[in-house]
Amino acid sequence: MEIQPEETIGYWLFYSQRCAEYAFFEALKRCCAEQGKAYVVTPPQWGILSALFFEQQGLPIGALSQRRGFDAPTITGIVKRLEQSGLVERQHDREDRRVVKVYLTAEGRNIMPALFAAVTQFNATMMQSFSSAEQKDLMDKIQQIIVNLGAVAPGTGDRFHLLPHHLYETE
Repeated sequence: MEIQPEETIGYWLFYSQRCAEYAFFEALKRCCAEQGKAYVVTPPQWGILSALFFEQQGLPIGALSQRRGFDAPTITGIVKRLEQSGLVERQHDREDRRVVKVYLTAEGRNIMPALFAAVTQFNATMMQSFSSAEQKDLMDKIQQIIVNLGAVAPGTGDRFHLLPHHLYETE
């Protein structure tokens, strides 16, 4: 029996991811415009900026890669574009000159409160029709789907160790 794509969870997860990414980009773009910025922060750039915001000591590319679930070459490209916008800078580590760390610039720190507000509003809008219990249930189910995908492509779910450890416990 043939199944229509619209009848599969994969179709709707893929479509919802595309819609969420587009809407998130629009929210970030609007935030930057409202702040009078010539640059636009993209969703992947937001991931890097938010990771750096809480790190006064900066982070190497490898740590950013691990925390955000992207390969190091991808992170390097994102960091390069953030540097061009004046939001981050790379500096050699004082203790080990071979290590290059990424830091927020003053401009990067200045835009963060507005970006956090935009992201908070985006997430609230996306989840507005769900109760707290439904939100947690949805998050749990999405995380379990990611784990289940390991049966199709081994290592997919735990590649960057971003999921809660209890999902990998065997019964």
